[in-house]
Amino acid sequence: MKYKNVFLSVGTNLGNKIENIITSIIKISQIDNTRIIKISSLYETFPVGNALQPNFYNIGIYLQTKLNPYKFLEEINKIENDLHRERIEFWGSRTIDIDIILYENMNINTEKLTIPHKEYKKRNFVLEPLYEIFPFIRRMKKNLKYGITRKIKPNINIGISACIVGINTKYNGGNNYKNIFKEMYKIVNLIPLCPEQLSGLSTPRNSVEIDNNRVIDVYKNDYTNKFMIGAYESYKILKLLKCEIVILKSNSPSCGYKGVYNGSFNNTLILGNGISVDYYLKKNIKIIKY
Repeated sequence: MKYKNVFLSVGTNLGNKIENIITSIIKISQIDNTRIIKISSLYETFPVGNALQPNFYNIGIYLQTKLNPYKFLEEINKIENDLHRERIEFWGSRTIDIDIILYENMNINTEKLTIPHKEYKKRNFVLEPLYEIFPFIRRMKKNLKYGITRKIKPNINIGISACIVGINTKYNGGNNYKNIFKEMYKIVNLIPLCPEQLSGLSTPRNSVEIDNNRVIDVYKNDYTNKFMIGAYESYKILKLLKCEIVILKSNSPSCGYKGVYNGSFNNTLILGNGISVDYYLKKNIKIIKY
């Protein structure tokens, strides 16, 4: 199946709204046979209907997927469930809401799915991100009854593994660049860091894994103290720049969260955290796993 063009609307007004938005973006990017092409700026929307609730944060996402609309909806619903979607009432507060607005030029009207989304032309918080991503679309008149929306960029700093924004910090001298993080700069300030480089280790360097709480290479050389230094030095940056959240590359002996390689050097993952992650958690830094 060829890639199909899809436009999503994502909104939240409960809990840590920035964390909800960023986690949603990452989880959407990890859906099989799906790739995010463009993300809109962040929009703040005043509530409609029940005004006695927090303002919403909204974004639009343009992506391509090989999944059919119903399978893609299943994946979106899984993400909403993973993020403990709570929707108390119609037009009410919710932790996360992900709507499929457009899927190619398809028209679907079933009990389970309606495409195009039946309300999207009335919703400024959908239309403004849509116009931003697709500026050639003819603009419709704003409907002030359905939410006043404004583009914002909160002055929020979030730490991020340097390798996934394209900086060559991996042990082999490479990186794990992902386009979504370039797009994410529209929403927040991303602060790249690499605990291993901050520990004084060179790039490239020996591959290491965690074995019984010790960081070792294949020759059994012990790097644990170096990794502790890296955790401390990187935390100093997070503290200085008031980063309460950090996005980390999964499975790393520094940055792995709920999964690290077990020291056998045969690609075996076990439940556990990297050295820096354990340190950050003790300092009440929230971890978003990539």
